Amino acid sequence: MKTANVILGLMGLFLLAFIIAMTVIFCVKGAVPDTLIQYTLGAGGVEALLLAGIKISKILSGDKPGESEE
Repeated sequence: MKTANVILGLMGLFLLAFIIAMTVIFCVKGAVPDTLIQYTLGAGGVEALLLAGIKISKILSGDKPGESEE
């Protein structure tokens, strides 16, 4: 399995668990920590953006898509 796929899978699982936890907190308390949600989801977006930048730079530099990532 490629490293990028593992990272994206883990990010997806974390964000799913985070969203479920925030939904439960909202149902119990009636409010959520807005700043925590903003920065957590923002950091996930930055991580995905950086991963896309790495992929694009590899394609532009001429690396073959079938080569293994280390």
